[in-house]
Amino acid sequence: MVSNLIEEDARSLEEMTAELNRKANKHREARDKYRQQASVLAEKRNKLQQKAREISAQAQAYRKKRDECNAAARDAKAKREECNDRAAQIRARGGVGDIDGARSQAQEHHAVVVKMSADGQANHEKMSQLMDEASKLRDQAQVCHEQFLACKAAADSEHTKFVEVLKEIERLRDNLPD
Repeated sequence: MVSNLIEEDARSLEEMTAELNRKANKHREARDKYRQQASVLAEKRNKLQQKAREISAQAQAYRKKRDECNAAARDAKAKREECNDRAAQIRARGGVGDIDGARSQAQEHHAVVVKMSADGQANHEKMSQLMDEASKLRDQAQVCHEQFLACKAAADSEHTKFVEVLKEIERLRDNLPD
């Protein structure tokens, strides 16, 4: 009679331990799944951020070219104005001097202004396009980061539950008679 009760308690204890082990395994598997997802998301986020940095560097190169073109255009404008002023002074003196030469030089400087302005605009457009592309990549990286944080939090929660079940198993074993 007493041995039957002990056997029933032993079976009940085995069933409880088996159930707790199944529960612990479920939490461990869920934790590991979330950690794997977090790892994939972190890798994707890092690749997106790296690509955004590379594209931003390209955009900065176009910005530098644009600024150089704009500086050359300003310089050519100043020289064009000097030539136009010289032509106006020659005209004011009754045409004494090389008015055609001054006008010709003004036209040459004007051609440089037009070319540098066009080149500067093309560089600006390419820079803007690259900056937009980098911004979109950073936005995508941010979404991945937020998903990464959610997976990491879920993994931490599953880990906490896993540890709690292990402690429950340990308490169960500690309360067994010797």
